[in-house]
Amino acid sequence: MTRGEAMRAARKKAGLSLEELAERAGVQKNTIGRVERNEHVGRIDTIELLADVLGISIDEYIGREVPSNG
Repeated sequence: MTRGEAMRAARKKAGLSLEELAERAGVQKNTIGRVERNEHVGRIDTIELLADVLGISIDEYIGREVPSNG
């Protein structure tokens, strides 16, 4: 799964459309769409806003597996 696919999956799991996520996060819909299609990396502050609206960590939002210590 690509980073964009993970982001789209997180949004859909939250039951939000692109428009709803954009409105709640104060981010343009086309920016979110480009990030989800892997056409744009996205600024870290934008990714942070989106993850916050979804109530998950940035790692979860981008589909990054964090190794456990131990």
